[in-house]
Amino acid sequence: MLALIEQGEDLILPNDDPAVTINRGHRRFIVGLDIAQANDRIAFTIILDEAVPFYDANGRQELHKRRREIVRADHLPSMSYHDLAIVTRNLMLDPSIAGRAYLCVDSSGVGRAFCDILDTKSVQHTRVQMVAGENENETKERGTTFNNVGRNRLLSALNSAIHTGDLTIGNFPARDLMRQELESFEADVGSSGRVRIEGGTSFGHGDLVVSASLALW
Repeated sequence: MLALIEQGEDLILPNDDPAVTINRGHRRFIVGLDIAQANDRIAFTIILDEAVPFYDANGRQELHKRRREIVRADHLPSMSYHDLAIVTRNLMLDPSIAGRAYLCVDSSGVGRAFCDILDTKSVQHTRVQMVAGENENETKERGTTFNNVGRNRLLSALNSAIHTGDLTIGNFPARDLMRQELESFEADVGSSGRVRIEGGTSFGHGDLVVSASLALW
């Protein structure tokens, strides 16, 4: 049996036997980028998303359970949007993820202007505008698609995925900080009955967690 082959994000176990059905897997990287607002810091998270093919006891190709793992997360220093766009482009061109990476950017507030700069640098990305509540919808403005997703929805999905084991946290320098931010988030029910999820540490206003929620989305 031939070794596993990677073609872009596809994982393939080649087999010349016409009786064997090729079951393609995948290995991709999702990058979430949280743009600094008033008191926030720029942060990014990279999630590995893979399903690897294997042969079962009967020689059939199957897929291992889908695995998603946070493999990298970090803050970036303050810089101009132009410089940040170049840093982002270089990140997406990193040989370890290039050609199989997807970028999801916080386009709320100042993030909208930054996304426009990414367009001028030919950096493909998905725009997510974080809105209040739990809703999710899509709008278009002058041909540009915006995904409007409730902040609570993003953070709740991240929390659920980690607690169920659908998303794990790998080993990287900011691992402990990511865990601290996750543990800091709490749900608060206001007088109107609306739930608001807030958190953060003295080092950051939950920026790593927000970037992770964007990548998971």
